[in-house]
Amino acid sequence: MSHKDWKIPEKKHKVSHDLEMASMAPLLREVLLARDIDTPEKAEKYLSKDLNLIHDPFLLQDMDKAKDRINLAVSRGEKVTVYGDYDVDGISSACLLCDYLRGLGLCCDIYIPDRLEEGYGLNPEAIKELSQRGTGLIITVDCGITAVYETELAKKLGIDLIITEHHECPTDLPSACAVINPRRQDSTYPFDGLAGVGVAFKLACAMEGESESVLGRYSDLIALGTIADVMPLKGENRALVYEGLKKLKNSPRLGLAALLHEAGADKRPLSTATVSFVLAPRINAAGRLSQAEISTSLLLSQDEKQAREYAKKLCEMNLRRQELEMAVWEQAQSRLEKSMQEGPIVLESEDWHSGVVGIAASRLAETYRLPVIIICLEGEDGKGSCRSYGGFNIFEAISSCALQLESFGGHAYAAGLNIKAENIPSFREAIKKYYRENIPEPKAALLPELLIENFGMLSLPNVRSLSELEPCGCENPYPIMCACDVMLESVSPIGNGRHLRLRVSKGGEGIDCVFFACSLSEISVSAGMLVDICFLAKTNEFRSVESVQLQLCGLRPAKWRESCDDINDIEGLRPFRPDRDELGRLWRIINSMGKEIDKSPKEISKMREFESFSVTKLCLGLKIFRELELVTADFENDRICAKVRNGNTKTELNRSPIFRLLWENGG
Repeated sequence: MSHKDWKIPEKKHKVSHDLEMASMAPLLREVLLARDIDTPEKAEKYLSKDLNLIHDPFLLQDMDKAKDRINLAVSRGEKVTVYGDYDVDGISSACLLCDYLRGLGLCCDIYIPDRLEEGYGLNPEAIKELSQRGTGLIITVDCGITAVYETELAKKLGIDLIITEHHECPTDLPSACAVINPRRQDSTYPFDGLAGVGVAFKLACAMEGESESVLGRYSDLIALGTIADVMPLKGENRALVYEGLKKLKNSPRLGLAALLHEAGADKRPLSTATVSFVLAPRINAAGRLSQAEISTSLLLSQDEKQAREYAKKLCEMNLRRQELEMAVWEQAQSRLEKSMQEGPIVLESEDWHSGVVGIAASRLAETYRLPVIIICLEGEDGKGSCRSYGGFNIFEAISSCALQLESFGGHAYAAGLNIKAENIPSFREAIKKYYRENIPEPKAALLPELLIENFGMLSLPNVRSLSELEPCGCENPYPIMCACDVMLESVSPIGNGRHLRLRVSKGGEGIDCVFFACSLSEISVSAGMLVDICFLAKTNEFRSVESVQLQLCGLRPAKWRESCDDINDIEGLRPFRPDRDELGRLWRIINSMGKEIDKSPKEISKMREFESFSVTKLCLGLKIFRELELVTADFENDRICAKVRNGNTKTELNRSPIFRLLWENGG
């Protein structure tokens, strides 16, 4: 990571005696303060996972109509089809609702459209096929909010529709028996962040008349779909996912237990990351390769042997998916390297597998730090996957280009579209124009929330306290922290050179680190150097001994000299500015050391006296003292030298231009 890709956080000088009195661990308190949570009441609400967060399903518009229509289907003995989507949210939604409806005695099956042949959502041919099968009621999950024509066609064929959805709503809704979506413009539901599986769960709760037993049966599926669809892990979702992770850990359904075992994850700690990086990619692989029925069979399996077979197939398909994705990635990279990229990237090809381009688009967006749209062509028809970057609303962007598109759907972070090949050039120009007019504020690739100045803050009890933030994910991330001017004691490759094991120290206190997916050739530092690190503070257990381990996500040479030489970079220096108390402490330290400092930055990084001072902060403090004529100081030849001057030591800090600049405007 380069220097420009980091944004060192400026400490929020808030004092929350209320949070201190709440017996909260200091590190957790600092994270909450960084998120503007500064009272016990706010903290309790933010951290709550209580089942009281689960709202009454009848607060959703049309829920009563949906219940009445399903009860009619039960009394008539109608055949019901749950129409889903081929992603994890759509598959888990379909399995939850189908299993529940079968429990009511309904003859119920699942229809997942073929990703390659049919694409996303309801389509006329599928409705005709379901009519021939004898379906009298279709209930959509995770799709259908734009299916105005398909709803009318179903009516003509004698099929009623109930639509359950969570995507952005158009102005004109389908004339179905019920349209249940917390994002409806007329919605009064208290939480609009439900996943498709969350809405399916609400329908089951409405039918059951209570939530607790339904949650007990299906919480693992709810967590699966909610995490995989990157929905906000706050409010109601926080309670749902927390319960789901408990079920996944203690008593998962047969299919998920088999998949965890086949993936080699059944003995590891289970978290949202397990869902995101182990379960979701494998379940998604089937839909991406047009075999979503393998995933639905896995999740509904009641036979342990069958579940193991389905799990094995999904792991094999995931390997195939990775191969196809890599081919798209490499070809896209070779095309993009030939020109400078400005605005959204739009690429098209007849050679790419449409089932995997969404993942490739996500990787390209992260690499180029731009929105990406990849279009797979088949003759004159194109099917595109869109991924956002940096807060740019991709759904609003493609909505502005509706004239160039056949159809589209999605949300702020990801979307899909259909387009004629002849319209791609004009679409490319239109979306680039929209981007220029609505370009988001640039964001650093790494945005740590906390600057850790004293490694004592990373004690085992403090790091353990961060577990109260779980489940972490969208809009409630596990906190990224940083530390500057720390000593890199050692670095060595592990995992056949794919990862790194490191040890860093500050103030004489050392901590072990690991840097996944980073090799020695990718870093520009070596043992014995001062470095800056970005990391997740985690606990690690080895031979029954628990310790703190930092999972690095950024590593670079320390920038103390560069920052101090460029005093005009006030914004860059503000995170390191010493306050009045710190300057007083620094003055006492200098005097206790014989009124003189003559040390290298490496020596200072090892001294306990300076454990709460980065080298950068120390240098700024000495520069302020020099301006106030309290010390002589220079920073030549990689030495930090200062000597107390004789004379009056009483002075006003605001006489220092550097101090004023660092603390102006209420800083």
